[in-house]
Amino acid sequence: LIMPTINASKYGILGNSSVNSFSQCRNSSNANDFTSNQPTSSNAISVRMRYVSGGKGSEWQLYRAFFAFDVTSYQTGYTISNLRLRLDPTATSSSNFPIAIVKSTAQGNADTNLSSSDFGDVDFSTLYGGSSTTYWPDTNNISDITLNSTAISAFSTGYLKLAVMWYNDYNNQQPLLVQTMNGYQNFSYVPRLEFTATATGYSNNVIGVDGGDIDNIIGVDAADIDNVSG
Repeated sequence: LIMPTINASKYGILGNSSVNSFSQCRNSSNANDFTSNQPTSSNAISVRMRYVSGGKGSEWQLYRAFFAFDVTSYQTGYTISNLRLRLDPTATSSSNFPIAIVKSTAQGNADTNLSSSDFGDVDFSTLYGGSSTTYWPDTNNISDITLNSTAISAFSTGYLKLAVMWYNDYNNQQPLLVQTMNGYQNFSYVPRLEFTATATGYSNNVIGVDGGDIDNIIGVDAADIDNVSG
């Protein structure tokens, strides 16, 4: 049993806005405000919802943060548990800002920078974490956000790619109140995954040898262990 840490190999932010509708802002395939890759700011806006309305009309704005992890080292041979996203928010963040973490299809094999055309590369049907009461941390402390069993299942592909967004962005509910909510992040601390990995070798110990090391016993395959000594 080990407790690895894997840093995001690609990470960034996409921002999009619309003066026509929330739907146009949310469902656009392109980010028309900005694209940021591997930001270094100690106080960057990673996730945002903004709705303004007045005499000059209305505007909706959404930011999504994208993090991509190469987990090929744990793709097979391990049972993964206690999976969490670890990041460093800042106290500038809005309080009670609900977030969702969904599957991303951007950033290639965790080796490709974001482009503006990746704003829509999210799978709203695949939730990796978050809820209406899971809030972006409004603290200067390094914080963990729990990821679910669906995120764990992505390890079998060798890559875990996710997007963090306002919960109602995920839930497709337009804002009713004029407001701005921001999740700020210190990117001098690279976002990372932490988890428990348990080797999936032979389930019992043989004269003190851990199950994960059973193949090292005089070259006998784990599948043939019943044939040892009778």
